[in-house]
Amino acid sequence: MAAHFGIRRALCLIFFAALFSVPAFCPIIYGGRNAREVALTFDDGPSFKFTMKILDILRHERVKATFFIVGQKAEMYPEILKMTANAGHELANHTFYHSRITTLTNKKMLEEISDTTNAIRKITGENVRFFRPPFGSFDREKRKLVEKAGYGFVLWSVNADDFYHLGWGMRTAASIEKKVLRGVRGGDIILAHDDSIQLEKALPVIIETLKARGYRFVTMSELTGEKTR
Repeated sequence: MAAHFGIRRALCLIFFAALFSVPAFCPIIYGGRNAREVALTFDDGPSFKFTMKILDILRHERVKATFFIVGQKAEMYPEILKMTANAGHELANHTFYHSRITTLTNKKMLEEISDTTNAIRKITGENVRFFRPPFGSFDREKRKLVEKAGYGFVLWSVNADDFYHLGWGMRTAASIEKKVLRGVRGGDIILAHDDSIQLEKALPVIIETLKARGYRFVTMSELTGEKTR
């Protein structure tokens, strides 16, 4: 009986030692805590056709945003990337080829992330603190590796749904406006894309309406209290 108890005790000790030796995850970033702040984020750029137009709107509205950059496009349009950084917007990582990271080997995923960060830094001199997985697709192992590499793992809490759907196409600007404005609460992260005329048309209305509601637009670093510059 004593031997049986000793084995059970030893197994319990092994279990708890293993449990507490597993590195803790940082929380996935879905938003912030300030009830008067929202973060406007744009995925998949730079876009040759639309990023400049989005920058013009943001400059006119005196709003700063965070752009999740595809490394390949950064190298294609370095001047647009420089203008984005010089305007005071934050640059973040969205893989090199807009890859669904769950389909990549761990090595390939880390290479794409590293190549994107290096491209952004080489072109702009900016540090990169945050990563968002394309399509919002990830698993536990991939997330752990991204965080171990030093990135905050960002998703979103409000989706503009401003991309082309194979089944029925693209939302109208009015539909995008409605989708965003009915969902926003303080601390939210708004997911949008700087690559469509519909979003370009919807953006001024979204910004002006949220301003009128008393919200202030911030970058991801400001929303989370991190510093990248």
